Amino acid sequence: MDRYRDEEIINELMRRLKAKDKACHDLTAMTRKLASLNERLLESEKVKSHFLSNIRNEINNPLTSVLTMCELILSTDGPMDLDAETCRSLVGTIRKEAFSLNYQLRNIFAAAELEAGESVLSVSAIDMATLMKSTVEAFRHRAAEKKITVSTTLTDAVRNHFFRTDPEKLQCVLANLLANAIEFSYEERPVTIKAWKDGGELSVSVADYGIGMEERDQGAVFERFRQLEAGSTKHHGGHGLGLSIIKSTLELLGGAISVVSKKGAGAVFTVTVPEMAGEEATVFSVDGNEFFFGTDGERF
Repeated sequence: MDRYRDEEIINELMRRLKAKDKACHDLTAMTRKLASLNERLLESEKVKSHFLSNIRNEINNPLTSVLTMCELILSTDGPMDLDAETCRSLVGTIRKEAFSLNYQLRNIFAAAELEAGESVLSVSAIDMATLMKSTVEAFRHRAAEKKITVSTTLTDAVRNHFFRTDPEKLQCVLANLLANAIEFSYEERPVTIKAWKDGGELSVSVADYGIGMEERDQGAVFERFRQLEAGSTKHHGGHGLGLSIIKSTLELLGGAISVVSKKGAGAVFTVTVPEMAGEEATVFSVDGNEFFFGTDGERF
């Protein structure tokens, strides 16, 4: 009887030891998870802090420049007192900085809408040739600053047919791709844009001949606020939103993005967008101007 009781005691002790070991193991695993979560939170706060500091410069610099140019013009008796060359130079600077400010704010608003889940689709049939031309023209001055030539190539299936999607969101994608290509391209090197259709999908590739990136970094560039350059090593503008906006916008459109790149050998970003269903009547809109088309493609 005493031996039986001893066995029970030993078994109970073993059970409790195993329970203690399991509790210690679970506690260790939980501690590791909490440490990992805390590390990610600290990294997130660091990235956000860097973003806020960076975006402050991205907004303040063009705004300060615009105000300075306006004050310079107003400090004279009037625009007529300025010679034509000086006046053109001042207006050109104001336009360039205002464009930069507008571009940055549009991206911030787009990111906020995507984050809040408030971004909705407005589908219409678009003329890709006009949409791409409008986008390229908007960034022509940026390309000219680096003596970059932007060329576009569209297949007949893209040039001669309308494509149904959200024009504003597709233009946002193209604008960020082009801005990224110009920013990271070497001076006096071309940027090429190609568009083609494969079945019901539209594909657009944007290639630059710039700094490129390592293969291990090609996934990280799509993370929000993430930039491969930081601190004293940062030589390029931007705030780490462009490519993340592209990815999130394409997910909303049902599309995807891929990149092929090598360090020092440029990058090729390719997006694919499926054609969306919709009514026969079509509307094409660029920069707030709407053109209505009939089912035969005639503008009226």
